[in-house]
Amino acid sequence: MNARPIRTPAVLLLAVVLAPALAGAAPPPPATAAPRPDAYYLYSLAQQALLGRDYRDALDFLTRAAETDPAPDLLVELGRLRYNLGDLDGAGTLGGHLVKSGDHSVRAAAHRLLAEVSIARLRDSKDAEENLSRAVSHYEAALREEPGHAATLESLAELHYHTGRAAAVVELLKAESRRGPLDPPLALLLGKAAARAGQPEEAETVLRELLKRDPTNLEAADTLATILEQQGRLEAAIGVYESALPEEGGGRAYGRSRIGEIHMQGGDPLKAIRDLEESLAIDSDDMRVRLLLAQAHDAAGHVDAALAGYSRVVAAEPANLEARLHRARLLQEEGDAEGALQGFQEIIAQAAGRGALSDRESAVLMLANIQVGSLEMGHRRYEQAAAAFARALESANDPDADLFLLLARANLENGRLEAARAALSAGERIHPGDLDLAAFRGELLIAAGDQGQAQALYATILKQRGDSAEAYARIAESLLRRKVYDLADRILREGTSRHPQDDTLAFAHGAVLERMGRLRDAERSLDRAIRLNPKNAMAMNYLGYMLADRGLRLRDSVDLVQRALEIDPKNAAYLDSLGWAQFKLEQFGAAEQNLRLAKRYDGADPTIREHLGDLLMRTGRPVEAVQEWQAALERGHENPDRLRAKIGRTRPADRAGP
Repeated sequence: MNARPIRTPAVLLLAVVLAPALAGAAPPPPATAAPRPDAYYLYSLAQQALLGRDYRDALDFLTRAAETDPAPDLLVELGRLRYNLGDLDGAGTLGGHLVKSGDHSVRAAAHRLLAEVSIARLRDSKDAEENLSRAVSHYEAALREEPGHAATLESLAELHYHTGRAAAVVELLKAESRRGPLDPPLALLLGKAAARAGQPEEAETVLRELLKRDPTNLEAADTLATILEQQGRLEAAIGVYESALPEEGGGRAYGRSRIGEIHMQGGDPLKAIRDLEESLAIDSDDMRVRLLLAQAHDAAGHVDAALAGYSRVVAAEPANLEARLHRARLLQEEGDAEGALQGFQEIIAQAAGRGALSDRESAVLMLANIQVGSLEMGHRRYEQAAAAFARALESANDPDADLFLLLARANLENGRLEAARAALSAGERIHPGDLDLAAFRGELLIAAGDQGQAQALYATILKQRGDSAEAYARIAESLLRRKVYDLADRILREGTSRHPQDDTLAFAHGAVLERMGRLRDAERSLDRAIRLNPKNAMAMNYLGYMLADRGLRLRDSVDLVQRALEIDPKNAAYLDSLGWAQFKLEQFGAAEQNLRLAKRYDGADPTIREHLGDLLMRTGRPVEAVQEWQAALERGHENPDRLRAKIGRTRPADRAGP
């Protein structure tokens, strides 16, 4: 459970009408003159009825006592009892009568009663602002009658605080602090209000002073540490918690979990693991902390521990969408595409069975749908991908341009040009200046057979973007996808001339030149991209694969791809390139290991499946080879005739094949 200390406010937010029950304690005796004997007897009977929780009799006895002796103190007690029993009109009438009393303490008590009546009416009244204003006025009047009255100060301050008036709290309590030191609850409230009002320095001063007086005040430490955390002062925040932690119990568990969170924010998951495990040793049932611990293991690269942690949270809280999302995402990163897809689909099914979702749950649902769509795109199941991206848009509170682009691209790949245009137009209405959306409109024009209009659009984009390198790159990517290599070459020659130090453009030009069959030019352009940026893993892999595919400079090819894998060790395309180069070098054991690892990370890539099939055939496993080639066909290989020819040549000698 969450052991974060929370002090019950004296005034409830928008003050729900109190349940018709009292705390069980008898009201205090009158502060001034004692009532007449008969009234005192009835008052005593009322007390006894309250102790027995017989509120109807208590109200009857106290009413009769006040009728016998209408002393202000008895009337105050009667008004409070009526208030507690939900008789707001009766309580308000008595309060209105008592504010005319000649006694300061009675008038103060009456104003407090009227303030509470106004707060109680906030929930059901259409005049919320009017009742809120009345409550504030009555508390202020009570303070004028009894300056410095702690309970009234706290009630008024918390009323301001819980209705979003933090600055008013600061003004009220700072004025009171000039009369003398605030008691700890008020000092804490002043610190919290100052933080909320955008006065972190004032908040820090107040809270540090409070912690000097009360070093174990964990709520004060929590508030101060949160301020420091938001300012990036992470070590200072940890120090505040360490100083305030109790020796044992829920407060220590909470503080340790917060220290773990801060270590995570500071990029130190190993320290986070230590603190989160200590928190769980105190409170093993806190699933919030178990989720944090799984995330810390995840960040530290402890895959098995992270998966086990996420699974434990899901088992304990099946409706925990966030834990499900992390587990599915990690499965996807580890190459279990089917397990990941199932996990994301389970999130969608869980969310469908609920009513309204929180903002956080809506964000998780959106991400799950995006991942389902991306996985379906990888399997060339474009209709399912488009449906998933459409669902993601429905659950997104503020969808970014990329989501519209994904939906438009899925529809385009599915041959639904009008649906792609509609998705693009919807995105442009919300993100009118987005470069990716603008470049994709050119793709749609090319897909519709209007290359001339596309060229004019690209010229406009470049002009609007000041011929930026980014604009050239986006246009080149669009043209590569549509296989319009001549125009891509022309645009990239212009782009690389304007931006000779941009490695992204040099890489893109190398890719275009390779597709055009201009291999020497492609090699020079890719080599230049690597010289410009020795961390350009895509250029290293592309050049390495290009050499391997043609059987050229195979050892250089292996070296280039290995350098790319040092930067991105789980990249399926890079692993495939390495395996393919090793295959060409007849290093079949290492080649199979890397090709199977590539398949694990991206089993939907038809090129990986073809390469693995070729290796299996070369090493005497024709049945398995045919299975891989067929899988490549089913996944939309760009050269299906080549695969069919391989299958046809193999099957006559393989009668046992499918």
